[in-house]
Parts: sequence; C-alpha cells; structure tokens
Amino acid sequence: MRTLLFFLLGIFLAMPYWAQVKGKVQEISLDKKDTTDLPGVTIFWLNTSIGTTTNANGRFNIPTSKESKQLIVTALGFKSDTLNVKDTTKFITIRLKGGVALNEVEVVYESTGTELSYLNPIKVETLNERSLMKAACCNLSESFETNPSVDVNFSDAVTGSKQIQMLGLSGQYAQITKENMPYMRGLANGYGLSFIPGTWIQSIQLSKGAGSVVNGYESFTGQINTELQNPETSDRLHFNTYINQNARNEYNLNLKHRFNEKFSVGLLTHTSFNPMKEDLNADGFMDIPIGKQYNVLNKYAYNSGNGFEAQFGGGYMIDDRVGGQYLNVMDSTNLEGHKMGGIMADTALLYKIGIKNSKWEVYSKTGYVFRKKPGTSMGLQLSYLNHEQHNYYGLNSYNGIQKTFYANYIYQGIIGTTANTYKIGASYLNDFVDEKYRLFKFNREENVGGAFIEMAHNKEDKFNVVAGLRADYHNYYGLFFTPRLHLRYALNESKTVFRVSGGRALKTANVFAENTALMASSRDWIIQPSDLKMPYGLKPETGWNYGFNFTQKMKLNYKEAYITIDLYRTDFTQQVVVDVDYNTQQVWLYNLQGSSYSNTAQAEFGWEIRKRLNMKTAYRYVDTRVNYKSGLMQKALVSTHRAFINLSYETKNKHWMFDATLQYNGRKRLPQTLNNPSEYQRASYSPDFYNVLSQVTYMTKIKRADFHVYLGVENALDYKQQNPIVASDAPYNKYFDASMVWGPIYGRMFYVGLRFKIK
Repeated sequence: MRTLLFFLLGIFLAMPYWAQVKGKVQEISLDKKDTTDLPGVTIFWLNTSIGTTTNANGRFNIPTSKESKQLIVTALGFKSDTLNVKDTTKFITIRLKGGVALNEVEVVYESTGTELSYLNPIKVETLNERSLMKAACCNLSESFETNPSVDVNFSDAVTGSKQIQMLGLSGQYAQITKENMPYMRGLANGYGLSFIPGTWIQSIQLSKGAGSVVNGYESFTGQINTELQNPETSDRLHFNTYINQNARNEYNLNLKHRFNEKFSVGLLTHTSFNPMKEDLNADGFMDIPIGKQYNVLNKYAYNSGNGFEAQFGGGYMIDDRVGGQYLNVMDSTNLEGHKMGGIMADTALLYKIGIKNSKWEVYSKTGYVFRKKPGTSMGLQLSYLNHEQHNYYGLNSYNGIQKTFYANYIYQGIIGTTANTYKIGASYLNDFVDEKYRLFKFNREENVGGAFIEMAHNKEDKFNVVAGLRADYHNYYGLFFTPRLHLRYALNESKTVFRVSGGRALKTANVFAENTALMASSRDWIIQPSDLKMPYGLKPETGWNYGFNFTQKMKLNYKEAYITIDLYRTDFTQQVVVDVDYNTQQVWLYNLQGSSYSNTAQAEFGWEIRKRLNMKTAYRYVDTRVNYKSGLMQKALVSTHRAFINLSYETKNKHWMFDATLQYNGRKRLPQTLNNPSEYQRASYSPDFYNVLSQVTYMTKIKRADFHVYLGVENALDYKQQNPIVASDAPYNKYFDASMVWGPIYGRMFYVGLRFKIK
C-alpha cells in the first residue's frame, strides 16, 4: 500500500481541488413577511470570469475562486453590489428587499448544524454554531457530545478533565489546531480542550485520516481545526451565562467593534467557577474538583481592499482546580493562596489534588492576493506560546513549562487553469519543554525546519486528486518525509462520492503530559529507553493511515437524506507504548516491539424526516490492538461498539428548538488488577451502558437583539460507574488508582443558561 501511495503521489504531483458555493436568491417583501425565489440573477466573483445565474427556483452553484472572496450579485431592479463570503462551505440564502438597493441585502446560512463536504477530496465535517447550540458546549471538549465521530470521556475520577478519542486512539494522535495553527501540543495535551470556551467557537472542521501536509506532519487519525469568532463577521455583542446542578457557573462576553471598512477588533472573555464540593458516591473524594478559570483573547482584523489582509492578537488564561479527598477540603476562596506543586500542612493525611495552568500567547496571520495573477496568493502564520503547569497528586508533584514558536509560509498558485492548483511553502517550529515529575527531570528543545508542496487537479468536478509531500529536518530525528494522497470520484452530479486517502505521520510522545490521568495513582513509572539521545530516551512515534469513504446524497419522501460509510486503518511502525497491564502497580513506557493498529468502520445516516425535524444516527466498530509485554491485546478503555442517534426539531416560528441524543457505549477492556487484594480487584470488562442528553431552547427577539433561554440535561438516565477509584479508602497505599474510568461519575446533571446577541 505504501509503494502504491508513493507511486500515485509521483503521478499526480503536478496537479487543491475545485469546490463550489451553493445557495439561493430570494426577494423579501418590505414588511419581511413574504419571500419569492428570484430566477435569472447574475452572480460572479469580483475581478474574475467565474459566474453563474440562478435557476427557476432561485438556486445557484458557483465554483469557488482562489483570487476573490467577494461575490457580485446583479439583479434587474436592484443596484449591483459586493458581498463578502467568509465561509464557502455553507449553503447561503441571499435575500433582496423589493424596490431597494442591494446594500439592504440579508445573507442567511441554512444548516442543520453539521455539514458534510461533497466536493472536497478530503472528507470534512463542519460543526457550526448551530451544532454547538444543541448541547451545553461550555468548552471544546464538550463540543463533540452530539457528533458520532469523536468520543468524549473523563480521563480520571478526580481531576474533572475530559479527553477525546478518534478512530479508536487517544486525542494526541489527532492534529488539533486553532485557526490552522498548532494548539494541542506538549503540556496542553492533558487539559487543553477545556481552555477554548464554546462561546468563542465559530466552527469546527473535522477530517479523518491523513490530512493536508500544509498544516504539519503530526496527524495520525485526522485533523480537528477550531475557528474562533472573527471580528469581521461576529456579532457586535454576545453574552452567554450558564449554571448547572453542581453549581458550575460560567460567564462569556464577546464584543466586536468595526472602526471602518478595513479595520475591526474583537474581544473574547470567559470566567467560570466551580465552587461546590460534592461526593455523591460516598467514596471520600470530590466527584468534580472545585476551581475557576479566567480567559481572555483580543483579536484584530485588517483588510486593505487591495489584496492585503491581516489578523493578529493575543490571549491570557489561568485555570486553577483543587480536588481529592472530601473531608476538610479548603474553601474555594483560598485557591489563590494554595501552594501549587506542594503540600499544605492540613494535607498530611488527606489525599489532595491540585491542577494549575497558566498560559499566554500571541499570533499573527497575514496574506496577500495577487490581483493581476488569478488564483495566486501567499500567507504567513506566526505564533508564540508560553505555558506553565504546576500540579500535585497526593505527595507527588508535576511541574512543566513550554515555550513554542511557530512559523508557516504558504504560496498558492495555478498551473495553466484553476483546475490545476498548487501550494508550496516552508515552516519552522521551536519547541522547548522542561518537566519534573517525582524523581524524573526531562527537558528538550525541538527545532524542526521543513518544506512542503501540495498539488491538486480537478476534472469537471468528477475526479479530484490532492497530493502532498513534506520534507522536515528535526534536530533529534534527522531528515524525514511525510507523503499524503487524497482521491475523490463523484457520480450523479456529486451526489455519489467515493474517497480514498493515505499518508504518513510522525510525532514526539509527550509521555507525562499525555498521561496525566495515571498520575492520580500510586503506580511507579518505569521508562525503558531505546536511545538516550532522544526525548525521554524514546524513539518518535511513526505510522500510516489509510482510509475509504463513501457518501450518498438522496431524497426520501421528498426530504434530504444522506448515508456515509467510513473505513480507516492506522498502522504504527513505531509507537511509545503505555503499559499498565504488565504490573498492576506500575506504568511501563517503552518503544513498540511488534504490531500496533486500529481498524475503524462507521456508518452514518441523516434524514430530514419532515420539515425542520432532522435525524442523525450512526454505528461504529473499533478494533484497536497493541503488542504489550504480555502480548498483543485490545487497547484498554476503548469501546468496540458504539451507536448514536440524534433528533432535532425547530418550530415554524423559530421560537423553539428541541434536541435529544441517545448514545450506546459498548463494553471496554479494563487494565488487569488480578495482582491486587480481592477488595481492590476490578472486572476484566466494563458493562455496556446508554447515555441520554437533551436540551430545549426558547428563542425570541427583543428589538434588534436575539435572546435565547435554554434548559438541558446530561446523563438523563442517571447512570454512574460504581467505585471508580480503586482503594479510595487508602489513597497512600500501593493499590490506589483513580485512572480506571470507563463511564459517568457524577450522574444526572441539569443545567440552564441564556444567550443575548446583538448583530
């Protein structure tokens, strides 16, 4: 397969793809009560020859343009004008007011919340703001509750942190970026998903398998990119507040101001508190830690109107949590005075846990479109991050600091026509990490310089190929290559789509930050080095991912429907194995000897059952196995079977929105505990269980503002894992382990919130 991949890569390395914007144009009456589809409206991209007209139903398809994001709409009886289209993946509705100029136009995006790409050679799911409104979505880790492709689980029973799984592997094997720049790297692996508030998110793009070489070489199972609210397009004011049954309360305020047509600024703020100490399962430990988070991000956007665009900004965050044994736990008001990384006098007998993260970052993205060269542009991404983490787990402490600088230059052009495009560029990464855990002291400074080329060919929207190759030089690993290939073939006007993908990936294993859940245990850590010149004495993780996707768009009972089937395999050639089965009281970390793979099959079906009533259901099978010291075994804490159904409905007057999700979680293999005393042993497998979450939202307008009130419940069936902590009665003995979490801990959780928006 690898030989075939390289062969195809060589064939097509002279050929990104040709997508289309779809939408409709309507005339809206002066009283805004009636709309009429407008046929014969001319639509074209500014300064290009790419154009189209609306059909008898007012609908249009227009190919995207690399040289312009400004759409000209010309209609008889209306003044011609220009519209900025920021997201070309969405279906747009352009509404013109009868008898007035086009500057009265209203652009409406219509979506069910999650959008599947049909024209992109890479299968991309876009989760927009409507999708995030379906659940609490207080932060990025909770944004996937209504998505069947990503699993969200508690990482342990004491810190309250959540982790994701994708294609049967932990989240560190997915390349998680923020506005297409590195995000979940290094220290952020343990808790970083909770550092992006849900209200800040404009959309999430999720792709499985091998991704684009433009964004780097670290994607094993896919790419998850989060786009934050843009000062050019976001609401002038967006306020959101939330409180749940555990008294977790959050306050988000987003502000935007446009100084003129060229320059705008946005301010994103977040404050959250978790003050209530609860122990509903009576094991002596808080079910959810108390704590608080302060988070702010300032963004600026500039568009010269002459081809030059820029975005830049910076942010600061501090997140402080305290958990552990329940008795005599200090009040939340004393959090600031608590000595992070150390043990206070009153913790001599009680097992306490403290997690403190502080980070600041600055970034810039600049781009230039060559107006005299169609399809030609260039861009530069720059970012710097400083992240500190100070944790303690009983008598053990973990302290880390990370400083990361990233630069990525991209040049895009065409070969002959816009059917053949290419991207070339170069990147540089400097990553300094210093860590101390127990008696371990490690620091490393990675310097990686690389260059890439990605070329695409489109054949009448029926056949697409995207071929990419990276060459990077790493100061530890030397020169390595990352090939990626994506093929798409479409039938029936792109309603039937076949995709094939393949590619290689490499990453440095952050053995502490990626396994902080295991620090909440008495296990001894043993690192078995392979090469003392490498970080932690371990070789880098490398592997291949191969994928196939079939997507069919159809109509059932005259309503839109689709079915999509995914088949993916991740095959490691080298991996850092985290072995908790070899010895119940130890964590072994060593390089792979033998095979390690993950096979995933998923089928998903979506259907608008009736107008405004949508259903989405999915089933996924996962077979993930690793060659441990004890032999080839199923990876622990991964469900082999998972099923999902989501129903959403919006009333005709758009005042009420209802959403409900049922999840089936199959059994998971648990790490072996046979060497423990009988009272501290656990079963070999967890039971399967169901989880239900639902929400109802009331929406109205107060003058020119949107006002939403929502009420929801998580884990409505009140299912809880019994005794999630091994040896909770004796946390300082050698059997204590809070990392064996396979299900919900807290039980049923009600919440209520409100949103207030001014466009």
